[in-house]
Amino acid sequence: MSDPTRAPAELRAVVTPEQDGQTVAAVVRALLGGVPWSRARKLCTDGRVLHGGQPALDPARRVRRGDALEVRAHAARPRDPEIYLRYVDPDIVVVDKPAGLVSVPYEPDERDTLVHRAHAALRRREGGRHLPPLRVVQRLDKDTSGVMVLARTRRAERGLGEQFRRHSVHRLYLGLAYGQVVAATHDTWLVPDRGDGRRGSFRRRHGTSDPPEGARRAITHVEVRERFTGAGMRWSGSPLPGITLVACTLETGRQHQIRIHLGEQGTPLVGEKVYDRDYDGPRLQGLPEGDGRPMLHAAELGFTHPTRDAPLRFACDLPSDFADLAQRLRTGSSP
Repeated sequence: MSDPTRAPAELRAVVTPEQDGQTVAAVVRALLGGVPWSRARKLCTDGRVLHGGQPALDPARRVRRGDALEVRAHAARPRDPEIYLRYVDPDIVVVDKPAGLVSVPYEPDERDTLVHRAHAALRRREGGRHLPPLRVVQRLDKDTSGVMVLARTRRAERGLGEQFRRHSVHRLYLGLAYGQVVAATHDTWLVPDRGDGRRGSFRRRHGTSDPPEGARRAITHVEVRERFTGAGMRWSGSPLPGITLVACTLETGRQHQIRIHLGEQGTPLVGEKVYDRDYDGPRLQGLPEGDGRPMLHAAELGFTHPTRDAPLRFACDLPSDFADLAQRLRTGSSP
């Protein structure tokens, strides 16, 4: 940090060249004189750290030289933390969705959703003036984190919607899956009930050949990024199955597509509680940050701007729970 100045209940500083690429939590920790990592992370998740004037809710977000940081250590926790607006123009808004927040309302009176928070953040950014509702063109599961795009105009909604329907949008997800995942392309037809009461791939049985009416084709390309042995971690059983960091690229965008395909090949996501029926191996234990949700993150999103015909691509850093678990797996350290 360079020239930090202290004001009542707050600290301000600018990221130095030496801190370029560090996480927000690391820089906050240094600014506060080496407070515990848990304290630095909680200041972020409580909305008490501003990065470029917006709440840095993800402690694992990387900062860049010259970025402005503000720590309001004694400020009251915001009731509804703002969504990080990664990109804004008159037609679209690109946001970073945190895990645990639904993308859109499921009930008419539901108000705490990604769309509502993004709209509120946009209003604050643009001086509090009245803005029309944001238009949804894609969704992420409640427990999936990562980058999303929303439309501000009907024209943008139509343009983006057409790209999603043509499957021309680049979508790359990172996940942590049990076992030794192998690179593969999964091409199946998804049905609401695969035969055991759960959504999944249509399985041909005696006397049947074609998928039923309403089945939807789902194509997922899976690549291996890193393998972890799991040594040093706590497990529910043995032998250790290991864990694989995978990158999944979508050709289609069906509900729970990645979770289903990984689960059906016997390598479900860490934290998976629905599509894990085909896995009977040991599971990680004692990881409250890492096993509370399926470890899936929408890391990259690329599309053509719906009105300017310009290619856009966005990347979203791993959230803290995912990044921390991956680091523990690399070092073999249990919490």
